[in-house]
This record gives sequence, C-alpha cells and structure tokens, in this order.
Amino acid sequence: MAFKNIIGQKRALSILKGFIVKGRIPHALFFAGDEGIGKKLTAINFAKTLNCSPTVEDDLFAVAEEVTAGDTLSVNTDACETCPSCNKIDKGIHPDVFFISPEGDGGQITVSVIRQLQESLSYKPFEGNWKIAIIDNAERLNPSAANAFLQTLEEPPPQSLFILVSSRPDMLLPTIRSRCQRLNFSPLPVDTMSRMLVEEFDVAGHEQARLLSTLSGGKLGYALNENLIEQREWSFEIFRNMIGTLEEDVWENRDAMDEWFDWAQLWLRDISVYKATGRSDIMINQDKIHEIAAIADNTNLKEILKLARELYNIKRRLSFNLNKQLTLNYTSLLMKKMLGKTND
Repeated sequence: MAFKNIIGQKRALSILKGFIVKGRIPHALFFAGDEGIGKKLTAINFAKTLNCSPTVEDDLFAVAEEVTAGDTLSVNTDACETCPSCNKIDKGIHPDVFFISPEGDGGQITVSVIRQLQESLSYKPFEGNWKIAIIDNAERLNPSAANAFLQTLEEPPPQSLFILVSSRPDMLLPTIRSRCQRLNFSPLPVDTMSRMLVEEFDVAGHEQARLLSTLSGGKLGYALNENLIEQREWSFEIFRNMIGTLEEDVWENRDAMDEWFDWAQLWLRDISVYKATGRSDIMINQDKIHEIAAIADNTNLKEILKLARELYNIKRRLSFNLNKQLTLNYTSLLMKKMLGKTND
C-alpha cells in the first residue's frame, strides 16, 4: 500500500508530500488521532517513500531551492511498492527502519529498547536515504525511556527521522511533544464512510454501512473489522451484567478492559440521548432501543453523565496497571448504584 491508497487523510498526506518536495524533512513527527484511523499506516508509507529507490535519474532529495512557474520536479512523493526497499519495509526487515511498540505484561516501551535504538541510529544509513524509527503507542514510553528518548530528540543523529504515533497525545511528555511537528488525523464523516463502504467495500445495504460507520466513529480500519458487530454484542452483554448479575472474569486481559471502557461510553451516550430526548432516530444503536429505554427509565440524566465521567477516569488510569478484579468490582458497583437493576 502507498499514499495513494490511504483514504480520508488528505491534509496530513499533503503536508508530508510538501516536506519531500521542499527537501525539508523534520527530525521528529508526531501523528495524533484516534485508533484505527491510519496513523501507523501513514507512518510506514512515509518511511517507504523516503527510502524508495528512485525511478528517475535525479536524486530523491535534489530539489531546487526556488521553483519557477512551469517547472517540473523529478521527486518521488509516493512509494513505488515494487523496489527492494519498499518490499523490505513492508516485511519489517529493512536495516534502516525500526519499529518500536510496547512489550511485556505492562505494555510499556522500556529504556533498554530506547538505548538499543539510539545505538542503531548512531550509524549512517545502511541501504536507504534515512534511518527512521516508528514508535507506535508512544504514550507508553515509561519515565526512564521517555527521558532517554528526550535526549535523542534534543540532539538527533543526522539523516534520522522519528515518527511518534499515539491515540492519547496528552499522556506523552509535553517536552517530547514540543520537539515534534504534530500532524492530526481525523475520522471520516459518517455519510462519506457509509457511501464508501457500500461502493468500494461491498457492504450490503445502507443501514448496515451506516451502523458500521457510526460504531467505528468514522475510523475506516475499525469499520472493516469483521468482528465489530460481535464486539458490540460482547460489550453490551457485559454492560448489562454489570448492572444486574455480574459474572467473573469478563475481561480476558488489559486490552479487553481498555476496549470495553470505550464501548461503555458509546452505550452511555445512547442512554443519555434517549433519556434527554426520548428519540431513537438520533441514537447510534437504534436496533437496541428497547434495552436502552429500559435502562434509561430506571435512572436520571445526572446519574448517567456522572457515571460517564467516572468510567472515563477509570479508563485513563488503566495504563497504571490497575488490578483487573478490583477494577471490575468497583466499576460494577458504580453502575449498579447509578443505573439500577434492569429486568431482562
């Protein structure tokens, strides 16, 4: 996949292509936006474009300082997808492109990983034009790793580029964010995505496409997830059990916990909308109107909004490795207290 295949991020792609055309590549970029929106995919394709073997005689970065009207620049602004460099980056085996992500039970990026990266970047590019480090979920740099990485940002090695990717930019050190050029990635409008799902991805029916678009929050990667509807059912079953009879071990791991709290906000959104307006046509999960109405009838809007704030705060603390069972018990108590018990 190349830039031309990335959907819905025209502004970010235009900025990245502008860097290439001007021959001015920042030493650090920060891709911020929701999960499943194409940030990491764009980072990979930017790395591919920068290290792509040119198909023209001109060097990739031999760009004139001034361009007069009518001039044509021989500069690659997209990956060719066929050269050895592009293929190696796709396979994750390019010697000049490094992929960093959280590891271990704690889901953190450790200082030892950053030290290894620093050593690798201290050498000149082996095959490509640039040494590039893509740091996914950059907000999970632990304190020691963040401080070590900050030193590298302050004195970046020549011909090196850092691309930090995060869906929680506020959790990253301000001193790190301030040393990166930030590019924001935005969700697709629901109508645009619905039409795209029907016309380009063979989703059957406008209603199904619209449901997938709204459930995904305009994130195409999520909308194309075959298990999205199943995940919705899973999350709602736990949501109802939290209010009624709670089963143990409803979350398999920390990722499941994290995912459920996102879904919980979606359910609370629909419950509050119905409670405030009595309308089902502006709900996301319109096919769950009877279940949502039953929950809304047993509480008040103030309690629903208060619960949404409480669950949001718990979600933010999950990165601190909260105990799963204690989190489950506390969350269930909150929901029973603020939503009451519903009848099946």
